[in-house]
Amino acid sequence: MKKHLLLISTLAVALVSAQNNDALKREFERQNKENNAKFDSYVTKVYGNDKSVETQKKIEELRANLAGFSGDVPNFYKADDQNQILNNNVDALTTAGGVNGLSTAFKGENIKYTIFDGGRIYAPHVAFSNATGRITNLEAATNAYSAHSTGVASIIGAKSSPLTATSNGVPISGNAMGIAVNSTMDSYMFATTTLPNAITTSTVFDKILIAQPKISNHSYGTNPGWDYKTTADGYPANGWYWGGNYISGTNYDLQGTYYTSDQSYDAIVYNNPSYTIVKSAGNSYGFGPGYSGSTTTSYYYNGSGYTAYPTGTAPVANCSQGYDCIGYGSLAKNIIVVGATDIITTNNYRYTDALDVVKSSYSSAGPRDDGGIKPDIAAPGTDIWMASTAENTTGSETWQINSGTSMSAPQVTGIIGLWMQIYKSLFNNAELNAAAAKTLMVHSAAEAGNVGPDPWYGWGYIDAKKGAELLVGKSNNTIIFNNETLTSGVTNAKSIKASGGTPLKVTISWVDPEYKITSNSWATLYNYRNSRLINDLDVRIIDTTTNTVYFPWKLNANSPMTLATKGDNTVDNVEQVVLDNPVAGRTYRIEVTNKGTLVNNAATPVLTPQNYSIIVTGYNEVLGTKEATNTASGIIVAPTLTKDIVNVIKAPRKSTFTVYDLSGKKLQNGVINNEQETINLSSYTNGVYIIEVKTDKDVISKKVIKE
Repeated sequence: MKKHLLLISTLAVALVSAQNNDALKREFERQNKENNAKFDSYVTKVYGNDKSVETQKKIEELRANLAGFSGDVPNFYKADDQNQILNNNVDALTTAGGVNGLSTAFKGENIKYTIFDGGRIYAPHVAFSNATGRITNLEAATNAYSAHSTGVASIIGAKSSPLTATSNGVPISGNAMGIAVNSTMDSYMFATTTLPNAITTSTVFDKILIAQPKISNHSYGTNPGWDYKTTADGYPANGWYWGGNYISGTNYDLQGTYYTSDQSYDAIVYNNPSYTIVKSAGNSYGFGPGYSGSTTTSYYYNGSGYTAYPTGTAPVANCSQGYDCIGYGSLAKNIIVVGATDIITTNNYRYTDALDVVKSSYSSAGPRDDGGIKPDIAAPGTDIWMASTAENTTGSETWQINSGTSMSAPQVTGIIGLWMQIYKSLFNNAELNAAAAKTLMVHSAAEAGNVGPDPWYGWGYIDAKKGAELLVGKSNNTIIFNNETLTSGVTNAKSIKASGGTPLKVTISWVDPEYKITSNSWATLYNYRNSRLINDLDVRIIDTTTNTVYFPWKLNANSPMTLATKGDNTVDNVEQVVLDNPVAGRTYRIEVTNKGTLVNNAATPVLTPQNYSIIVTGYNEVLGTKEATNTASGIIVAPTLTKDIVNVIKAPRKSTFTVYDLSGKKLQNGVINNEQETINLSSYTNGVYIIEVKTDKDVISKKVIKE
């Protein structure tokens, strides 16, 4: 029966996702046409009638890597360039018995990563020679191999590869071994290309829908602030170019701005909630005229070409105040964005406390302009050993040491893939979905920087071992780690007894509908502080003895470098409440509620329950939960798989019931007058429904499937 239930539920989700993805494909096609038209206008203004082969080649390269526009200014995708494994505690997962409760080693068996990067991965590289077929290139063979793509793949899954090199005349050694050494990887380019056997081009968003991954790495991004350009890049002179607009003496930019590509990533994950996207934060911290002894020459786009800034009018350096230099496309709500840190070299390369973690100087900082926490997490990104190749269609076997958030992102990708493998092992091949993956990552993160989240490290420093321990805790019921559903206006509540001596900690996250960008005006986009959330869930811990309410972390959008505070978070689709010193044995109630109305991402949104993931630690007894089948009040809704009849059992007389479909539409309601009240669903089509029961003390809801 359970397998049958899973099959029906999975099929229903798959059909809805396919329909929604078709609509997304049409939207991406519209965006692509619009961007190409704007790019054609830009080319005419910048390059004029230059029809030389060299110029035309450069124009097509730029078109392929077009990421969008800041007003009339185009932005282009660019790559965000064995001690880290010890820093992250990955070796605990890849060693049998390294995590209590896991008797085997987990090295990525039967886990496929999809890599979207600057070119093809050099599959014959010895780094991937421990098994056949580890790398599958899905782009045309006419595209060059990429050193960057090959390096990213090796960070995720290269076999043990001890190496030596010389730095400033001093011999150094390392190991380029990746995280998931027995995994497989599919390789796509982030550029717009024509895939084999296709007749039209595909953007990176099109390719995601084609690939249908479970987890993917995206070590690239945009820099809509200051960036250094050269004549080789197609610019009129070597110097610093402003990626924003200069209008009537005022400089605008899209750093920190939730924009169309963020909307696209969020829509993809909302339609495909089992899919986890990991993306680099960028490497533009501090960029600007004079950066690191560079030229102070600066240019901006005036609508018809590039011109030098008048003296004293150029913008300040990116992240000049310590924050706000992550480009759009890395600010989506439903993806995981990764900042970079230096390698921890103390204590045998192990993390011991927050002071061990040092932000890499180049790593771009958040938050999103509404105060949403970005990056989400930090990982080592400086001086990482990795595989490399000649960048042509022949390829070669080389190695390099590189730095960038491009190097930190695949470590997080690799770790989450191992968590997915462990989850499958512990829970009958079930999938760790996007919301659960983020909840697990945030709840298990080690503190870095300030207490609580911040614009440099997000929620902290990734800890592979702690995440695995939480999965074991779920399997033996010593923690709460559930996927749950919130019905609009209904409170999901759990009562627990705190263990004491350890913090009581609750983390939730959810895949939120995309925020639809409706204006391209600078007044609307620049430093826009209004929340980009659609469904605003809230989590609280209530002390049932004193009635004290404990709130989640949040950042101040106008002063994000100040310490995070605790209050009503209206901008993040991750919320975490931490009670540092709960009273041992005291009862606390955990409540999940929502503001406004929960809706879906349809063109005309309709009332829809919101799925979310929750983790609770720091308790030793669960007293009751309103969302469970058999609640603390003893009410039972059964069976949950039926052809026609569902029974509400042991509900108090005069209670009421309501039946909703998944859009939130009320289908029927009634009063409960019997110990076992019968609800007839025979007139409804097959699918998923929600039955809500209200008593004078409780409101509970339960999903049922009519087959």
